[in-house]
Amino acid sequence: MTSEGETTGPFWAARAYPRGSGQDHLGLGSVSSDRLLAGLSPGVNVLTVHPRYWSFYAFLLDEFWARDLPRSQAAFRDFYRPREALYSFACQLCEQPEHETLTSGVVGSRRTYSVIGQDKFDPAFDYIKEPLGGYGLYYRTVMESMGLVVLTDPAAGVVFDAPTPEGRAVAAGYRSAVGGTRFYRDYFATCDTAVARDVLAEFAAAGCLCRLRTAATADLPLLQDVFLHYGEPEEAERRRATFRFFLDFCRTTQAEAVSQDRFRQLVYFRELDGERYEPLPGVLGTARRWRIYQAREYFAFAFNRLWAWVTRRGLELSDDGLTLVPLGRLWTVITEELDDNDFCGDLSDPGITADMPGRAFADWLTGHVDITPGVDDLWPRHDELDEHTLYAWCANDEDDAGTLLAMLAILLLVHRRLCTPGRQADLGDDAALLAEGGGQRIGMTRFYELLHRRLTANQTIAELLQWIIIDFVIVQHERVATAKLPHSGDTFRFRRVGDALRFFPADAPTAFNDSRFGALSTIAHELGLVSSLAWERRELTASGLALLADGDLPTGAVQQAAAEFHQESRGE
Repeated sequence: MTSEGETTGPFWAARAYPRGSGQDHLGLGSVSSDRLLAGLSPGVNVLTVHPRYWSFYAFLLDEFWARDLPRSQAAFRDFYRPREALYSFACQLCEQPEHETLTSGVVGSRRTYSVIGQDKFDPAFDYIKEPLGGYGLYYRTVMESMGLVVLTDPAAGVVFDAPTPEGRAVAAGYRSAVGGTRFYRDYFATCDTAVARDVLAEFAAAGCLCRLRTAATADLPLLQDVFLHYGEPEEAERRRATFRFFLDFCRTTQAEAVSQDRFRQLVYFRELDGERYEPLPGVLGTARRWRIYQAREYFAFAFNRLWAWVTRRGLELSDDGLTLVPLGRLWTVITEELDDNDFCGDLSDPGITADMPGRAFADWLTGHVDITPGVDDLWPRHDELDEHTLYAWCANDEDDAGTLLAMLAILLLVHRRLCTPGRQADLGDDAALLAEGGGQRIGMTRFYELLHRRLTANQTIAELLQWIIIDFVIVQHERVATAKLPHSGDTFRFRRVGDALRFFPADAPTAFNDSRFGALSTIAHELGLVSSLAWERRELTASGLALLADGDLPTGAVQQAAAEFHQESRGE
């Protein structure tokens, strides 16, 4: 009560958590990023795109430990930040020809770029919020996983992150490249005065991210060895296999640059615009696993796009969330729109309506889209109905019956290509990848077992969509949004209230998960294996040709360089 006769309104209506924008609203992206891609490319993620950062950060740690400084995060922060700030400036001032292939990924560039026109650069410039910059945000854990650093562990006597002998070897390789520069000689030790533009440009000519390809007598052979052989042996083997697959893939589409979109299509269909990708025998298994990954992306997009459809149409039906929408009303809208769809376009119309059996719809689809080739074969394209065409058609906010049918079509096509019992048997051990996600994150194996039963029971298109929307959109969204409440705020777009839905105004983004194409192609290029995938007429280097032919490159560079540091640690 505020005063006699006045009330404040129902307390249950107050928001318990702040509104959050959220990502991955059905929890499907985590399966791709944390399971499938982590298995295909261990130690490589979308934020660790430049291998020379491994050298630079190992170098900074080694220089820190070589000085009589307190061994604490605060001391390292004070040592680290001015040097990374100047490195961010230097990488943007680089004038070397290799730099034109460096498109992104310079830590702190969003802020440092705003003052890049200056003649002198302040090492105290506040280039990033994170106390330990790119090392703390992105590279620290992957460097640890590859054996270059030991992370802080007071219980084990490690008072602060330290380079391993292997990390010190990589640091020494980088130091041999930059040791003769004026920046290292005259500024690096104290790093307390502004540094002239030409001094940083000279440093960049030796130490920029883009210059790794030219560092054959410095850190390049060491980083090649690290990426191909270090970390857990099984992970290193999978990482080698993916780099070999990338080099094999580089032989296609020579007439133009390779984008992530083209990569996805050639990985999945192995055909695009008359170009074909035919994996070498030794690459076939890895190519198949990347095909399964992309199948998962189409699968996940279908659910996410249905979630966006429900979110936006629900807001429309509820006057932007002012009224509840009975579930029966939602099903009526879906049925009415399915009965008045124009999904077929110029194709012969088999009578697609809400009451059409789902199995008959699947048969009509596969009468147009040839799904007979096996799991390792080229899959012929269809200009109107294959998975990527349907994805591209619905990668927007136009929510109509065609969108509902297109997403169901994607699910049915992926089912018949890879997820029938016969096709799963053809996949052998790789069929286990289809089970990733389980019940909590919509595993493909489990979903398609349930779908198969419903198709066998002759359920209609409307019944299939109602089942998918209830069990895999509404329930899944509530499960994921509830789990995010303590940390990410309120990311609900709708919630059930009895037999109705309450909608909340907010955006409803839908997109593929990042395939790590940018990171993998950048690393392969900067490790000196292939010319840039952003260029036409790509060429493999001698190292790239050897890796493609043999599946590996000689190891031992790091071990040999680290020997003296192992001796130091033993006091010899």
